Amino acid sequence: MRTRSQIFPWLPPALRKRLRTYAARKGVTESAVVQAALQEHLDSEATDRALILRRLDRAGRAMATFHRDFELLSQAFAVYVQLWFAHTPRVTPDARAAAEQGASRRYRQFLDYVSKQFGEGDRFIRDVLPPEEEPDTDVREPAKEGDRDDRAG
Repeated sequence: MRTRSQIFPWLPPALRKRLRTYAARKGVTESAVVQAALQEHLDSEATDRALILRRLDRAGRAMATFHRDFELLSQAFAVYVQLWFAHTPRVTPDARAAAEQGASRRYRQFLDYVSKQFGEGDRFIRDVLPPEEEPDTDVREPAKEGDRDDRAG
């Protein structure tokens, strides 16, 4: 009973030469090189699919976090604007120049403060929401021949 079947693939001369050179350098038969390459190619589909699914899942979680943070900041901004309108009196035309100067100075102070906080890593979101779990950083490349079974599932 035969344990293997013979096939007759057609290869361009340049590829055949590379196959012959590679097999000689590794000390294996051309058949063994072709068999290993074909096995790797056919098995990589499951490994690649699992890797892509993990990466898509991670991207989906990141997008959900971004959406949540954006909604929170939008709501915080809306509350701020409502309070600002409720507690800021209208400026008369003759007091407008002084009000604009004061507003410009306070705005620069505000930008300096925000830049400092941001540079130090302080974030409004962290003050409002509980800390999340560490992100999934599993971005392993496709497996080598020996560890393929662990990753396919």
